[in-house]
Amino acid sequence: MAITTIRCHVLSAAVTRITNLGGEVSRIICPEYHEATGSCRILSEADTGGPLSRLLERVAEDGLTRRGSRCHLRQPLRS
Repeated sequence: MAITTIRCHVLSAAVTRITNLGGEVSRIICPEYHEATGSCRILSEADTGGPLSRLLERVAEDGLTRRGSRCHLRQPLRS
């Protein structure tokens, strides 16, 4: 089990990511992360804006190919 502190560009703060021995994320410790749904509250609120607001949010996080409010920190680590 590895515990790392990483910067979340959505929150603009450090959050803690806990991974298992295989590198899969088992838990995110973040005040904006909703564990039950795996979504970020900040990204969920951004989706309530208009089309321009949603586009700008996706551009800011380099996520034009990715939509929704899922937390990008849940993705497994690349080896």
